Parts: sequence; C-alpha cells; structure tokens
Amino acid sequence: MDLAFSLEERQQLNIHGLLPPCFVSQDIQVLRVIKNFERLNSDFDRYLLLMDLQDRNEKLFYRVLLSDIEKFMPIVYTPTVGLACQQYSLAFRKPSEIMITFEEM
Repeated sequence: MDLAFSLEERQQLNIHGLLPPCFVSQDIQVLRVIKNFERLNSDFDRYLLLMDLQDRNEKLFYRVLLSDIEKFMPIVYTPTVGLACQQYSLAFRKPSEIMITFEEM
C-alpha cells in the first residue's frame, strides 16, 4: 500500500477509494520505518520488519535501504540473512513458490 499517491495520481491510476483516504509522503514513511527499525532489539527482528516491508511496499523498502545503506545492508544481507536462514521456521511468512511433493507428481 502506498499512501504517497496524491489524489490526482489515484484518480489517474483508477485506485481512488482503494487506499486509505490520507496522504503521507514517502519521506515521512521512510522516517516511520526507520523509527520502528530502531525500536527493535535484535537484528533478526529488524530483518523480519524489512522483509515484511518488502512484501508490502517494495518501492518504500528500497527507499529505506538507500536512506542509509551502511546501516541496512548488514540486516538484509550478510550476516543477518545467514541467521534468518538458520531460523527459517521463525521467519517464514508466506510461501512465494509452488510447493509440490514427489507424491503429488
């Protein structure tokens, strides 16, 4: 969901009424994500926050990463992504592929 669309953009894209009726600039949204990020106590929780953001709003996700690449890259890449792989069952949110067992083929 992108609250940064103006009323005119929403009307042009035929999405007026599909988003909440408020408008929040992407800069403000970036600041909100960073504030939530900094409240968390572990890099694993920060990773989960950013991966959830990527699922919901990929454009905002990359704006956040680019706002302070040195701060965010260690969370979404090495070393934290290694920890996320080790704790995959805790990080699993939704399937993003088709899962077919051998018996179903």
